[in-house]
Amino acid sequence: MIVGQVIELRANNKFITYCRKAFGVRRFAYNWCVEKFNKDYAAHCAAMSKYNKELSEYKKSPLQFTQEPEKPKLPTWQDYKKEFNAIRKEKYPFTYEVTKYASQQSFINFGQAVSKYFSNVKNKKNSKRKVGFPAFQKKSYHRGRFYIGGDQVKIVIGKTCSKKLENHSNKQYLNIPNFGYVQLKEKLRFNGHINSVTISQRADRIFASFSVEISEEEYQRTHKAAVQNNTAVGIDLGIKSALMLSDRISIDAPKPLRKKLRKLAKLQRQLNRKNHPRTKGDKTKVSCNYIKQSKKVSKLYCSITNIRNDFTQKITTILANHYEYICMENLNVKGMMANKKLARAISDIGFYKIKQNLKYKMESKHRFLQEVDMFFASSKFCSKCGALKKELTLKDRVYECPECGITIDRDLNAAINLRQQIKNVGAASSELKPVELTALLSDLVINGIATSSCEAGIRLKDYNY
Repeated sequence: MIVGQVIELRANNKFITYCRKAFGVRRFAYNWCVEKFNKDYAAHCAAMSKYNKELSEYKKSPLQFTQEPEKPKLPTWQDYKKEFNAIRKEKYPFTYEVTKYASQQSFINFGQAVSKYFSNVKNKKNSKRKVGFPAFQKKSYHRGRFYIGGDQVKIVIGKTCSKKLENHSNKQYLNIPNFGYVQLKEKLRFNGHINSVTISQRADRIFASFSVEISEEEYQRTHKAAVQNNTAVGIDLGIKSALMLSDRISIDAPKPLRKKLRKLAKLQRQLNRKNHPRTKGDKTKVSCNYIKQSKKVSKLYCSITNIRNDFTQKITTILANHYEYICMENLNVKGMMANKKLARAISDIGFYKIKQNLKYKMESKHRFLQEVDMFFASSKFCSKCGALKKELTLKDRVYECPECGITIDRDLNAAINLRQQIKNVGAASSELKPVELTALLSDLVINGIATSSCEAGIRLKDYNY
C-alpha cells in the first residue's frame, strides 16, 4: 500500500536559492523538449504526407518499386533524454548544481504529456477531458516543484547541514542531493520504503511530499480505526449546506474565498499597478515590487486553499469512519461550473475534492461508496411515498408533496432518497442510534465543523458549542 505525507521544511535563504535553481533546471529541461518536439513534429507531419503518397503509389503498382517505403518515426522522450545528456556537460553545466532528477524527471513528464495529447486526439469523441498540445512552462516567483528519486532520499536524526547539533537533536532531517540536510518541521510517521520525494514551493513556504510504501499492519497502526459498522447514509451536496446527511445533520463549509474576497481584490489591484513586461509591451524588467506583491497574493491564495483542504480532509475522514455505506450523486461539476452565478460558490466548497477524498478513504477502509447517476431526480421524488413533483425549481427550498402532503427540506429529501438507493442493493441502511449519533456529532465538534439539525427547511439546533 502506498501512502503520502506532506511535511513543511525549515528552509533558510540558502536552501530557497537551491530550490529556485532546481525549479529552473526542471523548467529548462521541459521547455528544451517542447522546442525540439515542435520542430520534429512539423518535420514528421511533412514526412508522413510524403510517405502516404509513396505508399499509395506502391500499393497501386508494387512491381515498379524495389521496396516498400519506410514509415517515418517521431522521436520519443528517451531519444530527447539521450541527446540532452550528450550535450549537457558542455552546453548546460549549471544543471549539475542540483539533483540529477530535476532535469531527468522532466523528460518523463514530457513523455506523459505527449502520450495524453495523442490519446486525446485518437479518442476525441469518448474523451471527457481535453488535453492540449505540450506547451512551454513559464517562470513563477511563488510556485515550483522538483522530484527526487527514492535512491537519493535519506532521513537522519540529530544532524543538520552545519553539523552543530549532531547527536543533540531528536528532529528529523532530509538529505537533499548537492546541498545537505534540511530539518523537517514534523516527523515522518510511516515506517516503510520511501519511493520518492517531491519538493514544492507554495507562496513563501517549502514542502516535501513523501511517497511511502507500507504494509497493511503499518496502515492500521497509523490510521484511526472505523468507529461504527453496519451504518448507511445518503449525502446531498449543495451550496446552502455543503453536505446534507440523511440523518438530518446539515454540515456547513467554511467558504474561505467568500470571506477573503475583498482582501484578495485589494491585493490584486495593488499588483496591477506594478511594472511587468506584459503591461508595458516591451522588454521592461520585472520590478522587485511586483515580485513582492505577487508573493502576498499567492500567500493569500495558499491560505484559502489550506482552509478548504482542511475542511474536505476532516469531513471525509469523519464520514468514512462512521458510515460503512455511503450513497451520493455523481455530479457533473464541470457542467455546474459553467453557470456563472454559481461557479464561485461551487468552487469555494470543493465538490469534486470531497468526492475524490471520500472515494479513496472508503476504499482504503474496505467500505462501500455508491454513486447514483447524475440524472437521478433525487430532489423531485418524495422520500415518503415516492411521488414525482416535476414542477420543482431551484428556488423551492422546501419540498411539499402533492400526494401525501409531507413538508420537508429539499436537500434533506434528496439525501433520504439517496440513502434509500442503498436499500436496493441489499446493504444495511438503518438510522444511527442515539449513541452513534452523539459520537458522530462529537467528532464534528472536536474538528471545528459547523453543523445543525435540519427539518422542513428550518435549522432547529446548532451543535457548535
